[in-house]
Amino acid sequence: MNHTEFELLDGDGVRISLKSGAVSYIKKNGVNLTPDDQETLWFSDDNVAGQYNFEVKTTAGTVYTAVLDWVPTV
Repeated sequence: MNHTEFELLDGDGVRISLKSGAVSYIKKNGVNLTPDDQETLWFSDDNVAGQYNFEVKTTAGTVYTAVLDWVPTV
């Protein structure tokens, strides 16, 4: 199984850490994901092609949203 790494960047191009302790939650299409020790998102080719909506709330209270137009690499 292949995974592709993605970063979530703020408006100034600074990486937003997605690791446990830095975020209150991460949601993919409204479903909560479990943060781990990674600052980035590793997206599996098991996901079907299409648009995925992400919402991240940092422990500082800032909410970020992003849309990933996913095409599997295999």
